Amino acid sequence: MISKLMTGIEQAIRTEFPETTYKIYTEATEVVSPCFFILCVSQSRNAKLGDRFILNTTFEVQYSSGRGNNECWEVAQKLRELLDVISLGGDLVQGRNGNYRVDSGVLHFVIDYNIPMMREQDVVDFMEEVTVYGKASERGK
Repeated sequence: MISKLMTGIEQAIRTEFPETTYKIYTEATEVVSPCFFILCVSQSRNAKLGDRFILNTTFEVQYSSGRGNNECWEVAQKLRELLDVISLGGDLVQGRNGNYRVDSGVLHFVIDYNIPMMREQDVVDFMEEVTVYGKASERGK
């Protein structure tokens, strides 16, 4: 599920920031500015009735511009709109609690995605055929 959410975040960012200019990283590596770094910060489950639960996932999107804090604040405004609703395999997921800060020329944008889910249930093998012994009575006509 984390990889699907990361893909949704990446696709949302790509609508505004082209791949030719901005790189997107999901693993720790030597980065080249300007770039985005997507990181899953935490994940938890809240149990609901029966087999249902809510999967709470917090992501941090870091943006390194190399041009200063003003550009980071502009990117933060765009990310707030881009990451408000992301696509998750055809379904839409709304982001919650989006907040951000700029620290030493790096934007830290934190957002939560809460997804209602259901535990997978065991597959039940149904009877393939049944044999009935007996005959119908003619009295019940």
